Amino acid sequence: MDLEKDLLQSEKPTNKWLTKDTNKEVIRSVSPDVTDVDNLTDEELNTMAKLIDFVRYSQDDSLNNNEEDLLRPAVGLAAPQVGVNKNMFFARFEWDKENPEDFEEIAAINPKIISRSSQMIVINDGEGCLSVDEDRDGLVPRSYKIVVTYYDFLKKKQIKETLRGYKAIVFQHETEHNHGMLYYDHINKKDPHHTEKDWLYL
Repeated sequence: MDLEKDLLQSEKPTNKWLTKDTNKEVIRSVSPDVTDVDNLTDEELNTMAKLIDFVRYSQDDSLNNNEEDLLRPAVGLAAPQVGVNKNMFFARFEWDKENPEDFEEIAAINPKIISRSSQMIVINDGEGCLSVDEDRDGLVPRSYKIVVTYYDFLKKKQIKETLRGYKAIVFQHETEHNHGMLYYDHINKKDPHHTEKDWLYL
């Protein structure tokens, strides 16, 4: 990533952008859809640019090395997490750190989950979130397979696809930010490590 030419907006990503779960007015609100995906407002354009820049920058070890403002590496980031209640998020999957070309990106506007499998999956170590400073211990059950729709900001087209496993988990995590939900809402309050025999594990 070249800060001189690759940033989509004018600021270097910083932790100061992040909205925390203590700000319930933003984090716990339902974010409305973008009205016109082909003609984003200046606020919508800047928001998506911030989401993309933050995630890409946070994953770049050569840039993200400022001990005074070190970013936690992010797989995804949703608009409410940068203080904007709009139904959008960005996710970047680096499948092989040794191969910089082996990645996938989703720049989702108006993401929706239209169907889910009954099969559930969890990440063994639990989930985390840049808007949650105090990690919540426990398992977060998610649908293993989901069918989703969204407009992709980078590809400039409407997408409908089936996601499984880790990508499905991330899509659900980020989409729920836009519905005012957080990962720890799914943790069993009586037994945080409650499991079911038919769950899958990552």
